[in-house]
Amino acid sequence: MSKKPDSVYVFGPIFMHGQDYLPVYKRLMKLCDKHFSKTVGTWPDFWDSKETPREFYDRTYESIKDLDLFVAEVSVSSAGVGMECQMGAQHNIPLIALCQEGKDISPMTSGLPNLRQVIKYTSVDDLQSQLEQAITELKK
Repeated sequence: MSKKPDSVYVFGPIFMHGQDYLPVYKRLMKLCDKHFSKTVGTWPDFWDSKETPREFYDRTYESIKDLDLFVAEVSVSSAGVGMECQMGAQHNIPLIALCQEGKDISPMTSGLPNLRQVIKYTSVDDLQSQLEQAITELKK
């Protein structure tokens, strides 16, 4: 990465393996708020939208295309997450992928040219610890 990131997008599917993942994103957003001047995320920025699908797409694209870092949960296949990862690739925005131990990342995601790191985690505490370390390294 050529410059230190100052803004981040934290995103992923809301339900994974039958579990509501929103509490995890809230924790990750709080973590990122400590390190970045601008944090955008699945929650609250794109949660419970009343927009038309086209309005939602346009707002999402405009909100994320100029950010410095993407942090994506990729433990399960999600068309929306894949589209957002591709948007990041189009704008050469570095990507940190988050994946639960024992799960496979799709070849399309693992082949993204902007993928910088994959964090494999066993628990939410482990995820938070590893992401904190990765962000600290990037911010040096």
